[in-house]
Amino acid sequence: MAQEKRRIIYVDAGQNENKEFQIALFDPDINLTSIVKLIDIDNNNIAEKYAVINAITYIKSKALKKTIILCDNEQAVRDGHIVNLCEKHKIKLSWIPREINIIADKVAKLTPTKKDDTFYTIDFIYDLIFPKKIEETQPKKVETETVKNNKTPQKPTKA
Repeated sequence: MAQEKRRIIYVDAGQNENKEFQIALFDPDINLTSIVKLIDIDNNNIAEKYAVINAITYIKSKALKKTIILCDNEQAVRDGHIVNLCEKHKIKLSWIPREINIIADKVAKLTPTKKDDTFYTIDFIYDLIFPKKIEETQPKKVETETVKNNKTPQKPTKA
């Protein structure tokens, strides 16, 4: 009985000619490339995490088994949230040198193949995995002097 072959998915993030971040997914088994432009993302490490989340979503949506995601960003590969998610879904995740990730790197710079609504889906999933801190989501509190008994606060008088 033949053993099932491991499916390799390459991911990367990069900036296009307009300095906008894009993420790429390359599935060499079926020669599929997927490029998504990110909106309001200005940090390469966050873009790389989006790329990995996109790959996890792809793997789950296609019900792929024995998969490994290869990424050239150590911070994304070592992120605790992403590692836990991969373990939960039995997906291997591994760092590879940038020189080996040449195809995904080049793909990440091409014209997007997915529409903006694809980004919003990935962004929604990203927000579920990386919840914003409470202080980032609540308006800033402005300290004001308390007024008691409807009286205007008085300045201290000089003695």
